[in-house]
Amino acid sequence: MIKNIFIQNQPEVSILQKENQAVNHLNYKITYDALPHESLKQLPMSVQKQATELYRLIRSKPAQVIAPLQKLTKKYPAVPVFYNYLRTAYEMTGQSDKADTLLEIIYRKYPDYLFGKTNYAFRCLSTCQPEKLVGIFGNKFDLKLLYPHRKTFHISEFTAFTSVIALYHDMIGDRRNARKYYRSLKYWAPNHSLTQVVKLQLFPTFSQRLLEQFNTLFNKIFDFITQRLEKKMTILEEADATKIVTTNHSPNYSRQF
Repeated sequence: MIKNIFIQNQPEVSILQKENQAVNHLNYKITYDALPHESLKQLPMSVQKQATELYRLIRSKPAQVIAPLQKLTKKYPAVPVFYNYLRTAYEMTGQSDKADTLLEIIYRKYPDYLFGKTNYAFRCLSTCQPEKLVGIFGNKFDLKLLYPHRKTFHISEFTAFTSVIALYHDMIGDRRNARKYYRSLKYWAPNHSLTQVVKLQLFPTFSQRLLEQFNTLFNKIFDFITQRLEKKMTILEEADATKIVTTNHSPNYSRQF
C-alpha cells in the first residue's frame, strides 16, 4: 500500500496551512509494505526468508539472533542490513560497546546506507555534536535530494530520517524547521515512537518543563555551593601555608641547658 496526496490550488489559505500543505506533499512516495534493501534482493530466497525471521526475533529474543547474524555478516559482507540487525541485537542485550563499535563500522563501510547515516546521526546528537550532521547528509535534508534515483521510501526510512533532522534543527535553535519536520512526522506516522520522541523534545509537557526548571535551579545552587566551598578551602589552604611559613621562620627563643 502506497500513500500519497495531491494538493489542490487554494488561493486564500493561511501561512500555516501553506506550510502544512508543503510538508504533507512529498516529492516521493511512502510505502507501509515491505521494502527490502537492494542488497537483500540479490540474495537467495532462503536467505531473504531467514533475514525476515531474524528481524522478527530481534525484539523478543535478541540473544538468539546474534550468532546467526554474525555468520551472515561474514558470509555476505556486502549486505549492510545484517550488520544493522546485529547492532540492534547487541543493544537489546546490553552490549553497548559492541553496538557502538558496529555503528561506526556500518557508517564508514556503507556510506550510502540510510539507516547507517541516521543511526550515526542520532549518536552525534546524543553527544552534542549537531555540526556533524551537515557532513553525514551532505547538507541535504530531504530524502529525494539524498537519493535522487529513488521514488519510494519505506515508512521506517522516512521516520528515522525525518525525526533526526527535526531534532537536529531543534538543537541548533531553528525551531521553525524543527516544527516543520515534526508536522510531517505527525501527518505520515502519528503513532510512531520516534514521532513521540520529537514531540516531547519540541513540546515538553508542563511536568517536564517544571522538572527541567527544577534541575536548572538545583544545578545553579549546587554550582554556587561548590564555588563557595572551593573558595573557602582556598582561603584555609592559604592561611595554613602562611602559618607554616611563619612557624618555620620564627626565631627560636628556647633556652638550651
